Amino acid sequence: MKVLHKILKLIVPLNRRLVILKYKLLGPPRILTFSRGTNLELLKAFGATIGENVRIYSPVVLHAAPEGYSNLTIGDNCLLNGNNYLDLAAKITLEKGVSLGPGVTIMTHNRYNFNPFLEDRLAHTCGKKDVLIKEGSGIKAGALITMGVTIGKNSVVAGGAVVNRDVSDNAFVAGVPARLVKELKDDGSDS
Repeated sequence: MKVLHKILKLIVPLNRRLVILKYKLLGPPRILTFSRGTNLELLKAFGATIGENVRIYSPVVLHAAPEGYSNLTIGDNCLLNGNNYLDLAAKITLEKGVSLGPGVTIMTHNRYNFNPFLEDRLAHTCGKKDVLIKEGSGIKAGALITMGVTIGKNSVVAGGAVVNRDVSDNAFVAGVPARLVKELKDDGSDS
């Protein structure tokens, strides 16, 4: 049993290096389907800024990143719970301690399939804008964060919510579109 454990300790890092080499030749993968360690190494290898103690569970779709992941910053102690969709047309920043539940989608751009009628009448909703999720925030399962949104520090976005405007610090939002449900006070008394 000890011999098998030693062999596995040698094989896993080698396998990780081979996966990274493969994608260095082919270009960055659009979907991360590997182990947590391999996913982290691939993100770093293609330009993402990744903090310490980050956990990323597969799969994660990285859209609009043909040249790499330099538009992605993930701070220390963040958690991506799998089946996440990250649109890297503009910057996505997850500050320290942010968690994304399963199925969370973060969009940084919008187009109407080059339909001139819609793009003319809805021009204010087209384009690319950064998304910032501040320290300690939790985005629950199935939530959608649209382009240009900032989620405040220690805020919670309920599962299935569609966030199309900024969320203040210490807020709990829910719904479609997301609305303030309650403020989360520092002294423990919520309103």
